[in-house]
Amino acid sequence: MRIAIAVYLAAGSLLVSSASALAADSPYAWKTLGTISAFVTDLSFVSGTKGFAAGGNGQILKTTDGAKTWAPVLTSVYPYYWNGVQALNKNDVVIIGEINSQQPQAVMRWSHDGGDTWSDDLIVSNSAIGNRVYFWNSSTGFATQFSGGYGFRTTNGGLQPADWSKATIDPSNGWFGAQFSALSNGHIRISGINYCASMDFAASWSCRPSIDSVSDYATFFLDDKNGWVAGGAGMGVPTGSPPVFEGWLHRTTDGGATWSGRTLDGPWPLRAVIFVNPRVGWAAGGGGSFGGIYVTHDGGLSWQVELDAGFGPQVCATADHHIFCAGYDDNGISHFYSRDYDHIHVSEFD
Repeated sequence: MRIAIAVYLAAGSLLVSSASALAADSPYAWKTLGTISAFVTDLSFVSGTKGFAAGGNGQILKTTDGAKTWAPVLTSVYPYYWNGVQALNKNDVVIIGEINSQQPQAVMRWSHDGGDTWSDDLIVSNSAIGNRVYFWNSSTGFATQFSGGYGFRTTNGGLQPADWSKATIDPSNGWFGAQFSALSNGHIRISGINYCASMDFAASWSCRPSIDSVSDYATFFLDDKNGWVAGGAGMGVPTGSPPVFEGWLHRTTDGGATWSGRTLDGPWPLRAVIFVNPRVGWAAGGGGSFGGIYVTHDGGLSWQVELDAGFGPQVCATADHHIFCAGYDDNGISHFYSRDYDHIHVSEFD
C-alpha cells in the first residue's frame, strides 16, 4: 500500500508534502517502462531513444526505444562489476567498474561502434573500485572510485592504462557518493563525508566538511551559481525496532559559498538529483521496497512526492526534454521510468 508522506520541522513548516498523482494521460506523468533482471547503477543517453545502462552484475545494456526495452551489449561474468557508463556520442562509450578479486582492480573499457565491440580491460588501479566516469571532450576525462579520497584523470584520451594518473581529491581519504557534478567549464563538485570542488578539470581540489551535518551523497550543479547536494541513510534504532530511514537536501545560489539548511527532509535516502532549469528539478531515492521521486518548482525550496515507486530509484538522466530514472528492487529487478518535462514538441522525441 502506498502512503502519503508529510514531514515537518519542529517549528511546523512543511518541507515535503504528498501530491496527488498526475493524471495518467498527462504529458507530464511518469510512465512505467520496462524491467530487466540486472542491478542498474548508471544511465547515459545520447538521445531520447538511444542510451546505455551499467549493470552492477557485469552487464552493459543498450536501448533504442527510449528505455522501454534493453538488450545486453556486454556481458562480463563474475568477478566483473560495471558501475558507471558515459556515452560521449552515439559511437564512443566508456565504462568503469571493478574486477572483484582479493585485491580489487579498477577497470575501464571502451566501445567505438555504439557498443557492438569493446576494448580489452584498462586497469587504472590495482587497489580501487571504479565508480563513475565523465569526459568533457575526446581528450580530458575524470573517474571516481568508491573510497580512499582519490580518483583518476586523463588529458590524452584515456584509451590506455598509462593515459590515466591518480587524482587526489580529499587528503583525509574520505568516501564520496556516486553522483558528482561536472560542468562544461571544467568545474567539478563531489560530496560525501566531505564536500570537494575543482575549478581546473580535476587537476587540483579544495575540500570542506559535508554540507549536511551527517553526510552528503549526490551532487548536482546546473551552473556556477545554482547547486544542490542530497544524502541520507538508515538511522540508528534500538534492537528489535524496524529500520528508520531519512533523506535530506540542501541548496546554494552562490556557487557553494553558502548553503541552506535542509529544504527536503523525508523518509527516503536520496541518491540522485537533477535539475533542468534553476526552478524545476527532481530528487530520487529509497531502498529495495520503498522510495520514489520528489519534484520541486521553486529551485528546491519546497518539494512534493511526484512518484511513489515502491522501490528506490538510484540514478536519473535527461535527453530530448525527457528525464529517465532507474533503480532496483529487493529481487534484483531494475525498473525504468520516464517523464516529459517540456511537452511542446509534436512527436515524443524530437
